[in-house]
Formats: sequence, C-alpha cells, structure tokens
Amino acid sequence: MNSFLGISHNLIPRTQRWEASLSRTFFVVAVLVLSLGLTGCARLAKVSDTSIPRMVAQVASADFNQLLVQLKPFTDVQGMRASRIGLRFIEPQAETRWRDADAIVVLQRPDRIRVVIQIPVTKSRIAEMVSEANRFKVAVYQERPSFILGTNDADYTRWRERLGKDKQSALANARPFHFTDALLMRPLHAGENGYAYSVEEQLQEETETKPNQKTATRVLRSYYVMSELKLGENGLAQTLRRFWFDRTDNLQLRRQQLFDGRGGLVTEVTYSNYQKLGEANAATLPTVVLVSRPHDGYGARFSFSPENFELNPELPQTAFVLENKENLPETDLDKPVK
Repeated sequence: MNSFLGISHNLIPRTQRWEASLSRTFFVVAVLVLSLGLTGCARLAKVSDTSIPRMVAQVASADFNQLLVQLKPFTDVQGMRASRIGLRFIEPQAETRWRDADAIVVLQRPDRIRVVIQIPVTKSRIAEMVSEANRFKVAVYQERPSFILGTNDADYTRWRERLGKDKQSALANARPFHFTDALLMRPLHAGENGYAYSVEEQLQEETETKPNQKTATRVLRSYYVMSELKLGENGLAQTLRRFWFDRTDNLQLRRQQLFDGRGGLVTEVTYSNYQKLGEANAATLPTVVLVSRPHDGYGARFSFSPENFELNPELPQTAFVLENKENLPETDLDKPVK
C-alpha cells in the first residue's frame, strides 16, 4: 500500500517501525496470557476439594410431637439394672489414662442411682456411690480411700480448690447424680404451664469415613435441636435441656445437654450404637453413653451389654443404701471446715 502511494518503506522513521513491532509483541503476549488464564480457571473449576464440607443428604423431617415419640423409650423407663458395664473415666488434662473398669448400675425413679466400680478380673471394688433425694454418698476404696457425703445441688468448688490439683481426679470428682439424668431421663413438661419448647435445625461439621475410604471427609450433618425452657418473669426464660436428633439416621437421639440456672453447660451426654437392651424392651436404646462434665474436668464412658441389662426390675429396699462399714476417712462436705 505504501509502495502504491509512492512512499518507500525505508522512508518510515525507524522509531515508528520499532513502536509498531513492540505493539504487535505486546498483543501476542496478551493473547497468550489470557489463554493461559482461561485454561487455568477451567482447571481450577474442575479440581475436587475434599476440605469443603458437603451436606449429608437424605434428611428426615419431623414435628415436635414426632420428636417426643423418639424420647419415649428414655422417659418411659422406670428402672434398670445392668452389670458388666465397660466403664472408662476420661480426664482431658491428665497425663495418664484410666484403665477400663467393670461397673454395676442400678436406677429407679424418680432419682435413685447406685454405681459400683470394680477391677475387671478380680472384681475388687474400686468405688461405690449412691444418690437419692438430693443427697449423695461416695465410697472410694482405692486411690486415697475416703467416704464422702454431700448435697446434689450444692457448689463444692472451694472444697476442690482446697483439695489441690494433685489430689483431684475423675474418681474424686465423680458424683452419682452426674449420671442419673443421662441414664434415667427426666420426663418432659410438654403442655404444662410455665414451660415452653422450641425446635430448630442445626448443621454440625463432622468427619466421616466410608468403607474403602482412606481419608476422612468433612460433612455437614443436620440435626433437629429441641430446647426445653422454663418461663420466668418479664419475658425471660431459662434453658433447662437441649435434645439433638440426627436427621440423617432415623431421628435417633444423639445428644442431651443440661444447663444450670445461669445458663452454664453442666452435663453433655452423647448416645450411640443403638441396640435392643432387655428382653421385654421392644425399642432400641444406646449401648454407648458418654457423660461429659466440662466444669468438673472429667467424663465417663458407659458401654452396656445387651445380655446383662434388665429393665424395670424389682429392687430391694437396700438397693440404694451405702454405709461406711470399712471405717474409711469420712468427709461431710456440708459441714464447716474446722
């Protein structure tokens, strides 16, 4: 074109030719960068990231009354007697782990409980504890023998502080009434004045390992959470309990949380491995119950055996009597310290 107009290519200034060449170079580079960017984005979009939790599908739906039905196997139990229970105390801050023990547990409504802790092979007693009518007794036969008496709803924080951390342990802090509500659930107050209930969904991030899967996958599991509220004055309400129902597993009860008058979480109970317990019981019950007492610094894991479980047995009057026959050093926590 330039030659046709009579303009020689050699007459174009060298600077202009250099600028034109540079512009073409920049254009080619820009096209390449854009192409690589689009290719990279396409690859990034196709990468599978297992660290992102996925929602567990196939969730069940239920209303308040249907969730009440799920609690009936727990609240209908009037009493139980179980032996050869695997019992493990858990202390998160302890350097050593407790050995597993055998236990015998006897319960009767409204609030009676007896727990006997034994060495598995020899059946030698490690400890024994009872609770009834807001009073408890604990006899420790090994590891600093003692006989302790106290009131269930009293605060003994100062006593534990005086005891010192070196003398505190799961066995020293355990109280029988810590396990009563976990194993013998109190009936609900549905329909009664002064109480209210709410149901909401909660998504819990958990890990899940499927068969033939080497690494665990993070998932979001859906729960129905039922809250029990005690109504007060001026529009205030106190949360008493929360019940967690697994929407991905037949609405089974997975967790019970109990709160004190100030809203503190005093007991958290998890339920798992549901089976039929007791010949006369048609419903399934959890065979593994983990009771956590976060402010007492310990937990206890109960593993029940279907062959050694009896529902609503006839119990003698002495079933919940504990006396200091061994003359252990006795401490009444309600008496002033001399």
